[in-house]
Amino acid sequence: MTSYLSAASWHDFNVRAFMAAGVPADDAQLAANVRLESALRQGAGLDVFSIRRLHNTVRRLQAGGINPAPEIAVVQDAGHHALLDGDNGLGAVVGTRAMQRCLDNARTRGLALVGVRNSTTLGMMAYYAMLALPHQAIGFAATNTELKIGLPPWGGVTPALGNNPFAVAIPAGQGAAVVLDMSVIATQPQATGGALGTSSRAPLGSDFMPRPVIGDHKGYGLALVLEVLTGVLTGAGFGQAHSPEQLDAPGARHDLGHLFGVLNPAVFMPQSQFMARMAQLREEVVHTPRAPGVERIYLPGELEHERREARLREGIPVHDDTPVALRDLCDRLGIEMPAVA
Repeated sequence: MTSYLSAASWHDFNVRAFMAAGVPADDAQLAANVRLESALRQGAGLDVFSIRRLHNTVRRLQAGGINPAPEIAVVQDAGHHALLDGDNGLGAVVGTRAMQRCLDNARTRGLALVGVRNSTTLGMMAYYAMLALPHQAIGFAATNTELKIGLPPWGGVTPALGNNPFAVAIPAGQGAAVVLDMSVIATQPQATGGALGTSSRAPLGSDFMPRPVIGDHKGYGLALVLEVLTGVLTGAGFGQAHSPEQLDAPGARHDLGHLFGVLNPAVFMPQSQFMARMAQLREEVVHTPRAPGVERIYLPGELEHERREARLREGIPVHDDTPVALRDLCDRLGIEMPAVA
């Protein structure tokens, strides 16, 4: 029998966990927002890996690897573009503040970019891109990552680039927004067997788990471009600065880089015209003749949107092994368990 946890309970638990680790209340709310959206939209629900990720973040907060109360600094802001220093804060907090600045700048200018350096892991990329949707704008978010889940260059044998995910969210009128959230490695690490040793040769088109890289050599090229846009361009760490040897200790500073963008369609055409054209595109795509056995064609993000609506009504599914991991984390932090029904 599947157990469930309400969205409100999961959000409240995350707020309490972050605050117990020294994060101020307002920032704890921001970080919990990202983790809630991930649990609502992503397929696994609450499994042991989601708890481990939170546990690892708490360990890093307690060990000084993440600053629980960062003073995010504006390095420069020229309106259309800005650069922030995240002061080694929680990526969810730094990323949300950066995207808010991007939205503020785009409100009067139609488009804006904000780069970030000296930050940490963002979590679900789509969350930040989707912050543009209530403003009827297109949102973009990208980050570089640690090399623990990394890939070698095409033809290489050791990891040189991270998984480097990015997301784009596009308003689509009456239907669910188009939300693309992807990285260059095709599957999650827990879905595969053990990693190859660093002296092993990775098959072409795979990383070191091994797992397939999207588009083979083009996936490598995409990872490299994202490393430039988020790491090299922003002044953040990049490449071997993010190797496991550099970052494995809980107190290590990761210095990740991000890039956020907002584009108001009204820069190019009236909003109503853009929405009408999006509606036309939706109709053309979803009513394309289907392959045998396919019941429905989805736009990117549509399945996640429907999953989110269902989980808001019914609760977030909790895997059987999750309560034990939750109890361990609660004991570490001295907080109460959330109510799992």
